[in-house]
Amino acid sequence: MDENGRKRNLKAEATRWLIFFGVAIVLSVLLWLGLSLTGRKNPITSFDTLVSDSSVTVGIEGDAPKSLDIRTEQGTAVEQALLGNVYETLVSRSETNKLQPGIASSWQASDDGLTYTFTLNGGMTFANGHKLDSSDVVWSLQNAVNNHYVGADQLGDLKEITNPNANTVVITLAKPNPRLLRALAGRAGIVYDAESKTNYAKSAVGSGPFTVSTADQSQIVLQRNDSYWGKKAASSQVTLYYYANEESMADAMKAGKISMALPLSASTASELGKTNGITADSGISFDKVMLAFNNDNNSPFSDEQIRKMTRYAIDAKTIAKNAPDAYAPLGGPISPLEDGYEDLSGLYPYNLEQGQRMRTYFGVNYIAPIDILVPKEYESIGNDVKTAIENLNINTNLEVLDSAADVTERMNAGTYNIALTTMSDEGDASVFDNGQSVFHFENGDAQQAYANAMAATNDNDYQARMRDYARAVSENAASDWLYTRKNFLAVSDGLQGYPKNLTDRLLPLNRLTLH
Repeated sequence: MDENGRKRNLKAEATRWLIFFGVAIVLSVLLWLGLSLTGRKNPITSFDTLVSDSSVTVGIEGDAPKSLDIRTEQGTAVEQALLGNVYETLVSRSETNKLQPGIASSWQASDDGLTYTFTLNGGMTFANGHKLDSSDVVWSLQNAVNNHYVGADQLGDLKEITNPNANTVVITLAKPNPRLLRALAGRAGIVYDAESKTNYAKSAVGSGPFTVSTADQSQIVLQRNDSYWGKKAASSQVTLYYYANEESMADAMKAGKISMALPLSASTASELGKTNGITADSGISFDKVMLAFNNDNNSPFSDEQIRKMTRYAIDAKTIAKNAPDAYAPLGGPISPLEDGYEDLSGLYPYNLEQGQRMRTYFGVNYIAPIDILVPKEYESIGNDVKTAIENLNINTNLEVLDSAADVTERMNAGTYNIALTTMSDEGDASVFDNGQSVFHFENGDAQQAYANAMAATNDNDYQARMRDYARAVSENAASDWLYTRKNFLAVSDGLQGYPKNLTDRLLPLNRLTLH
């Protein structure tokens, strides 16, 4: 083929490709138009990274915060509504409670655990347009400590807080505090606008993806912060409605007045899940359902052997398996989402024969009758525990109280032997560090293990030492931990980006959207 022929062929080939691409483009446009006209979603808009004009309503059982002042307002309601949504912290945490960047993009700790250097993100602003830099961080931390804001006591012994430049903050401690980063991921780590003169009780100026539009004792309306320095909120508005009881919230969910309801009991979640257009879901909480032993000298459980034989006699794993609100067996004072967790449910496996052998060490009438306190919602577990202890030839009395609050009141008064209760706070395993708590547990090995954990200068050592502490507490049978509890919630079909874990404390709403 001559040169002219080759040129003609190349030209023809190029023409065919141009026609092909032109037709493909036209078909793509027609397809997009067709999807738009028929009301079908353009596939591109289904990605969670894009924002929308959707408005979402969320129902919460309980009282709305009396004040928006997250610096001083007690309780979890204000954190649930504002932390991570309106206010941001120096360090943040994932839904599985792992530390991750927040206002600070990264940090480094010195080998002795006394100096933490934080590098801040660039281009940050508050919702009012004011620039956020290291001076705001220093000012916020100093005010938290000086004014004793909620959570400030968790910062430890601060020696100095400095900002060598606009993007760097240095915190120096007088002694190691391995929980400092955790504290900075909570209220103590909130960064406020040093130049703002807002009335914190009635309004909120934060750096988060939402602002507070309106707030009263029945609702809080969050509006998307369109000037947010990070990824914009998926929905333009999220309204939090507060309900006095679970029944009224469930009715609102069925009527379509809200698209998400929490927290729910297992039975109500199951009922709502059977309703057309509603899905029941669950996540993990910090809650630890346990049999608290009174280790006081006036209680039979002051004897370590009685505590241990009781644990052998109680089939904790079967109780957890049958409990509708159970996530997993526990066996120790630290839950799966807390620092230092280890599954200790195998320490005292159900072994009635072992328990009965240990019982023979004591005379028939040596052990006084044992009183068991349970709230009404856990009466069936109380009956199982009563039967288990009676199998040890010990007289027992089951006392069913109206509520968990009534059980707590009796525990605080010290008038109990065993109480079925729930520990709900992160890091509350520390109550077994000394005999001053309602458990009255004292053990030198456990106390030393806890002291070692608090002296850790890095996170790996801290985690390992907390596991040692939890094991020492459990091996000495300070109590009997049955299981970690689930969080239950219900959502409307089409609701996406909703959180599931720790929703009784943290409720990140920036990915929440209704399709």
